[in-house]
Amino acid sequence: MPFAPVNGIEIHYREFGAGQPLVLAHGLACGWRMWWPQIERFRQRYRVIAYDLRGHGKSGAPDDAQAYSPAHLTQDLIGLLDHLRIERAHVVGFSMGGGPALGLALAQPARVDRLVLADIGSGADNPWARRRLGEVWIGFAQSGGMTAMADNMLLSEFFKTYARRSKRTRRHIHALISQHPLHGMCHILAAIVMRRKPLFRMRGTLGRVSVPTLVLTGEHDYVCHKSARLLMSEIPRAVEARVPGAGHLTPLEEPDGFHDAIEAFLSKSRSRKLRFRSKLLFGSSGGA
Repeated sequence: MPFAPVNGIEIHYREFGAGQPLVLAHGLACGWRMWWPQIERFRQRYRVIAYDLRGHGKSGAPDDAQAYSPAHLTQDLIGLLDHLRIERAHVVGFSMGGGPALGLALAQPARVDRLVLADIGSGADNPWARRRLGEVWIGFAQSGGMTAMADNMLLSEFFKTYARRSKRTRRHIHALISQHPLHGMCHILAAIVMRRKPLFRMRGTLGRVSVPTLVLTGEHDYVCHKSARLLMSEIPRAVEARVPGAGHLTPLEEPDGFHDAIEAFLSKSRSRKLRFRSKLLFGSSGGA
């Protein structure tokens, strides 16, 4: 298994296909394996890099709580690109993975060709509820371990739509969550999920995003619709797409629609209105 020595830890990553680099940053408690449906499609045209964020999967999970922050996640992504000698890439950040993707676009915009922010910003309008949910999940982890935390996570708006589809999908998402180190998940929740700055306090920062950006959400991802509207209003070169039939876990719930929306965005950079197989139209916030 390949590892990149980055910022004092090792980041576990996988590579597939050939062509222009396409980096995939997963969401909370998902790990790189959540991307299998996208890897199978994108590897036909791109050099796909999927990795475990710090505290997840086989990547380093420091015992020190001070080793976890949004800045650490961004620097990990930059370090991974440096290790792989990637000067410029398309970057897809899903949910929590949107943080380092956005951080890279702000810190080193020349390294981002196209930016996809998928289902990000949950809790941006209600920081108290986000902090309370993190406390609940940490409590389950401390009292019953990863299994107890995973069981409770599947009841949340983030995971329940996919988990309730079938016994197979419930087992799948439960296994994805349960693979991570317990202390890593607790530190991620306490230091990143519960403390991250709400998007509504980042209006000026969002206005500095200079790369073409796709703001993508599932049709029924109600925890991210307000933040998606904010991203569209503040990011100068943003276009928007909503994938029909999907909740928060759009890459898993509707992999075809997720792929088609991104592929249309990557392939038709100058079109202000794009159509993909689901027949859902993109909207634009401005010039592109």
